[in-house]
Amino acid sequence: MKQHDFSHTYTELTTLLATEESASPITNVADLEVCYQRRHVLTEQLGALEQTLHDVQRRIDHLPWLPDVEQVRWAQALLAFPNLAFLEVDTDGLYDDADILRLVLVDTSGTPLYAQFFQPRRPIDAHITHLTAITQEMLELAPRLSEEWERITNVFAGRYVLSFNLEFDQAKLRENALHYEVAPLTTIGACLMQASQTYFRRYRYPKLATLCEQIGFPLPDHPSQDAFDRVHGQIHLLEAMAQGITTLPSAERATPPGSISQDDDPFAPDA
Repeated sequence: MKQHDFSHTYTELTTLLATEESASPITNVADLEVCYQRRHVLTEQLGALEQTLHDVQRRIDHLPWLPDVEQVRWAQALLAFPNLAFLEVDTDGLYDDADILRLVLVDTSGTPLYAQFFQPRRPIDAHITHLTAITQEMLELAPRLSEEWERITNVFAGRYVLSFNLEFDQAKLRENALHYEVAPLTTIGACLMQASQTYFRRYRYPKLATLCEQIGFPLPDHPSQDAFDRVHGQIHLLEAMAQGITTLPSAERATPPGSISQDDDPFAPDA
């Protein structure tokens, strides 16, 4: 039903309804039949209006969703922090005894504040290399985590740390501190994964690579995707959230070398 048809039908319906409301009481069968006819027309007109409203509601429901305004303001506030830093942590597994293989901490421009490989207690396997882009050769001359712990503590001091799955990263830092018998590292910050779940209205935790592709900054495929790719993806994601961006047309999307990945940080929960 077109807009002018809707107005015409509504006017006709209200007119018929007013007529019916002011009708004289029924005194014979002929009056009853006329009343039934009027009620039938009223029901038909009402049904037509209901169908039109249903169609309009369906179109409204299919409009592009809008991001959570509170999360937009949150992202804007974070980008204004002069001490904001983005963290990526590579480990050799998910278990409690997993070793940290690499820490990358960058500022909002992507400039490294700290980036270091660490020698694990056991050789890494091909699966970890595929997920992290870290080879055994890269770790052979790397220091132990305990040897770098003081530098790590100093670089984290005074930083507000943003990480995609901060809980996981904090747990690995805490567990490794215990393994190497060093003082626990206190990190103050927020989880970008949880914030983006609300912003993008996801029922489950989203993947970083999925969101980066959606906003026009797809990450490289494994095994080429490393911690720097993911930490730069975090920066682009926060900047997009601060602008209220949820998706970009294909023509506006950046295309990095290699194929587009459907995965993200291998230790983030599956979406």
